[in-house]
Amino acid sequence: MHIERDVYIPMRDGVRLSADVYHNESGEPGPVVLMRTPYLKSGALTGDGLNSSGRPAPLPSAIRPAGNPFELPFMLQSISPLLEANYTVVISDVRGSGHSEGIYEYYNLESPFDGYDSIEWIAEQPWCDGNVGMTGGSAMAIYCYAAAVEHPPHLKAMWVNMHPADFYHDQWFVGGVFRWENRIGWCTMMMKNIAPQNPGKPTDNNYEIKRSVYERRYAQAYDRMLEGKNPANQDWLTEAYQHKSFDDFWKSRNYAARHKEVEVPIFHGGVWYDHFIRGTLTAHADVDVPKRLFIGPGWHSVPPEVGDGGMGSLQVSWFDHYLRGLENGVLEGPAARYYRLGDESWVDEPEWPVPTAATEFFLAAGPGGGAKSANDGLLSREPGTPGTVTLIHDPKDPNRTPHHPDDQRSFEAKALTFSTPPLEADLEIVGPMTLVLSASSDAKDVDFCVRLCDVFEDGRSRLLNFGALKATHRVSDESPEDLVPGRVYEFAIEIWATANLFKAGHRIRVDVSASDFPFFETNPLPSTTTVRFGGESCSRLILPVVQR
Repeated sequence: MHIERDVYIPMRDGVRLSADVYHNESGEPGPVVLMRTPYLKSGALTGDGLNSSGRPAPLPSAIRPAGNPFELPFMLQSISPLLEANYTVVISDVRGSGHSEGIYEYYNLESPFDGYDSIEWIAEQPWCDGNVGMTGGSAMAIYCYAAAVEHPPHLKAMWVNMHPADFYHDQWFVGGVFRWENRIGWCTMMMKNIAPQNPGKPTDNNYEIKRSVYERRYAQAYDRMLEGKNPANQDWLTEAYQHKSFDDFWKSRNYAARHKEVEVPIFHGGVWYDHFIRGTLTAHADVDVPKRLFIGPGWHSVPPEVGDGGMGSLQVSWFDHYLRGLENGVLEGPAARYYRLGDESWVDEPEWPVPTAATEFFLAAGPGGGAKSANDGLLSREPGTPGTVTLIHDPKDPNRTPHHPDDQRSFEAKALTFSTPPLEADLEIVGPMTLVLSASSDAKDVDFCVRLCDVFEDGRSRLLNFGALKATHRVSDESPEDLVPGRVYEFAIEIWATANLFKAGHRIRVDVSASDFPFFETNPLPSTTTVRFGGESCSRLILPVVQR
């Protein structure tokens, strides 16, 4: 394999993007797979992401294969199956990052044709046979969609992992509640990727261009200081935070509204605890193209101890079919392969979504499941006797995000919990869930932060996924409305998707809190909220129980 460093790709506005080309071993023209990254094409980024517990986790490769023969940096290991399969792979720094020219803005949404121009430039190179695919996880997957909706003629297929479809709902404001640590952490982490980068040695390829980019980055900081601004450009973080409702700012950045425009075949990948799983599943449901789905365990990467579930070979087969024209049966395989928590197994499904029945579990008075919580309530198959329980919120003392998804008991100590009795038989769920609360508050706004858990026989409470709803967004994210203190409302709280086998002897538990910090921003209003259950109030948890 021959690596050509810092090749510059021209954009239509004159900006040049720096790329590394991993040439195939044959030296003959062949299909090419493109990855566009804001995380430095050198693959230097490690360990700066945030997982679904609100704690550090690796970014952004979907799979960390063992024994990587190419000894690639962590971020680039996901391309190793393609290199082994003799594909030429191009990895470029996006505009304003790494050694690329231009100014970085939030995912470069203001320059939507960079992907198109990169693909068409690749198709014209002597080492490309005109067939180009795109791949990437996280931000790189966003760039795949940014290119697809512009319809570059030579883009033939995509493999995308872990991405939002709707930046507002999938990434920034979950049910209207700001993703505090994740969004601030990610945006500030990006500063090192858009900072001046060492241009290397004068003998290196395109040193003068890299030196010019290096100097211009410092000049950009100086220009901002002359204007009285912070030299580090975080304007896009501030601007996004200020748009707290689903307004035109977010609608103009909503790829979910453009899914029907996509025409290329897509293999979607994701992981259950990922902060983009909602977007991954939304995109997969919406696009009307040949498609397959793969979901692993973990948070923005799959832990190596579970293996890759065959993801590497599926990726190669997908591109072999669409870029090389091989009839390899990739479209005849399962519609979805996913990792099922509970029994820790990989499952192939002939159809997606998996057939399920919406099954109600009603919130009721306890004791429910031996939880050391604010109430230890019960989840019952019948509505039960009417009653209430009180949820107190003190913004000076918020409920703290647990350290790890495997044990939620520290969170539950200050939350309302509702648990089933030990299950008499296994129960399997796949998909998103809903918690419907009948409640009133003494404040004009309150946040509901929810966690669905699988409680083991030893009492350990394992997170399956979370949900949140700002009460003022109960009807609309576009036009929030204050609560009338004391009035009873019904709040439907989306809990993000999971796949879990609750084993016999385990309990199903839902945790309800008015805060979850630092995972979510803390509501500044103190509140006392009364949750009603039983009778006609019927606060309830709705689970997608698999019908096999």
